[in-house]
Amino acid sequence: MILVLGLSLVVALKSIETSVLDEILYTELIEFQKQAENDSQMLESSRSRATIIIYTSSLNEMTSLPEHVRNLSQGIHDVTHKDRDYRVLVAHIDDMRYVVQFDATSIHKRERDFIRLVWLCAIVTLVIAFFIGWGVALHVIRPIKRLAYQVMAFTNQPGESLDLSEFGDDEIGVLARKLQDYHEQLQYLLIREKEFASSVSHELGTPVTNISMAAEVLAMKKDLSVPEHARIRRIQRAVGEMTELIDTFLILAKIDDESNKSDIVCQMEPIVRKVIEQQRVWLGEKPIQVTIETNGQLEVVAHPGILSVLVANLMRNAFQYTMRGSITVLLAPNQLSVGDTGVGIDSTAQSQIFKGYRMNNADDSNRTGLGLTIVQRICEYYGWKVSFKSKKGQGSQFTVLFATGHAPERFV
Repeated sequence: MILVLGLSLVVALKSIETSVLDEILYTELIEFQKQAENDSQMLESSRSRATIIIYTSSLNEMTSLPEHVRNLSQGIHDVTHKDRDYRVLVAHIDDMRYVVQFDATSIHKRERDFIRLVWLCAIVTLVIAFFIGWGVALHVIRPIKRLAYQVMAFTNQPGESLDLSEFGDDEIGVLARKLQDYHEQLQYLLIREKEFASSVSHELGTPVTNISMAAEVLAMKKDLSVPEHARIRRIQRAVGEMTELIDTFLILAKIDDESNKSDIVCQMEPIVRKVIEQQRVWLGEKPIQVTIETNGQLEVVAHPGILSVLVANLMRNAFQYTMRGSITVLLAPNQLSVGDTGVGIDSTAQSQIFKGYRMNNADDSNRTGLGLTIVQRICEYYGWKVSFKSKKGQGSQFTVLFATGHAPERFV
């Protein structure tokens, strides 16, 4: 903006200068003609002042004129001769050629000095403006950066609060207090959610235990028929699933509590084999071969109950959506993979696979339910990474990459 104003001022001064010089040239020509009317000898001579020279000659003989103005057409010209700048007026009046020459060298020099001054002022002003803007920006951005760092700390330390003493009563302070209020409300809702899940799980535990005991008493009768034995086993399997689901809710309710983190190093192969046997009920009579492949020893630092929930949800997912073929569990150092030859997952549903529960039709193969959401939540808490590959009609493969690091206590 300052540079534009400076250039505009230079252009305006240049225009004024040109107009004034042209006016001087025409005035000198008119004055010379008036004097020539009183003295006819002046028409064949030249008139000279400190900065203005007037040359005259007939139109038929112009050899007496200086070479640098001899061939100029009528009008006003800018001429440079012997490192001097001239403003020249050429006019033809009554068979006479009039040349009025104004020496503008000193004016042009001052003009160039003025332009340099404008550029210098513009550069100095821009530098000053830059440092002022930089200082103001730092003053404005510094509290925003402090607020951003404190908010990012919530990711690793959810129980932390903002240090409001670092902020004043300006807009940033108001924003910080609003964020703190919102964070406290979220913490309160999360605590209530955990308490509710824990209470419901405990309340459900009593009737499920009663059903389990009743089923065991019924199973001890000796005069039961084969169909009755099958029904009792079905009840017992359902009780086992309910017990596992209740345990899952209890574990998830406590999963964000650092005091509940286990330092046990668990062997994964026995857990996987146990879970597969528990989840075989989902296979029914389907022609499916389940294979466990090991490529080294897999040990994971976590509570065995958490690992059982993780594997159970992956296996149940594979058993439920595979109609025939095979299911392969691969155990490798720091890695667990569950692959199947099932129905696969549609490409449009893959982005929502870990996003929560949605009611589906009986033939829906997009696997959006609570199980994979639980797997994702467990992996996020422990710093593990879960991923999958799937193609519609060709099956899916889910892989969990475990974080390294072992504790001294072991569980097999």
